[in-house]
Amino acid sequence: MSKAFGERIKALRKSRGLTQQELAAALGYADKSMIAHIENGDNEMVLDKVASLARALKVDVNDILGVETSRTERVELTVLILIEDGNRILLQNRVKDDWRGYALPGGHVETGESFVEAAIREAKEETGLRIKNPRLVGVKQFPTPNGRYVVLLFKATEFDGQARSSNEGNVEWVEYARLGGLQTVDDFEDLLRVMNSDNLSEFQYTVDGNDWIVSLH
Repeated sequence: MSKAFGERIKALRKSRGLTQQELAAALGYADKSMIAHIENGDNEMVLDKVASLARALKVDVNDILGVETSRTERVELTVLILIEDGNRILLQNRVKDDWRGYALPGGHVETGESFVEAAIREAKEETGLRIKNPRLVGVKQFPTPNGRYVVLLFKATEFDGQARSSNEGNVEWVEYARLGGLQTVDDFEDLLRVMNSDNLSEFQYTVDGNDWIVSLH
């Protein structure tokens, strides 16, 4: 093993408050000389002993080997847009089975596209309105089998044009006071809370067995 490997072992051992003799005993060595050789970079270790060393030091094998675990994961990026006109908002009565009911317009961020550009484009495609100066007001996220699904939440109060429906569903201006009487998509009220709050910025789904749990942060 290298000198750097030995120095990592020595640092980890000392951080755990173990002597060379105590670590040797945990690994089944008769005396501390083997640990001294390892920490000096003089001795090779077979992989099963590396795993035993990790257990004795209560760390991951990657910490022993000096391998950085990846902090990168697969992320699917999308946007939702809350278009507000005084006391009313523009909703889309979705027709697709996977997410049926009144919802905010939105869609996927295209390759190389800025998030703001995506919000402007999706609003235009799904509502006919060209929004101006959309503001990022929060994020929604939930886990997927290969990573996570991230929804950037935008709000716009400036726009041009006439609202029109698309193949995603019919669009309709709805007063905030009427929302309770509509069949909205799941957890729509909590989503609006995040987007309209100065104290909240994240809508998160976590999974516990078959239950999807909403947390607002």
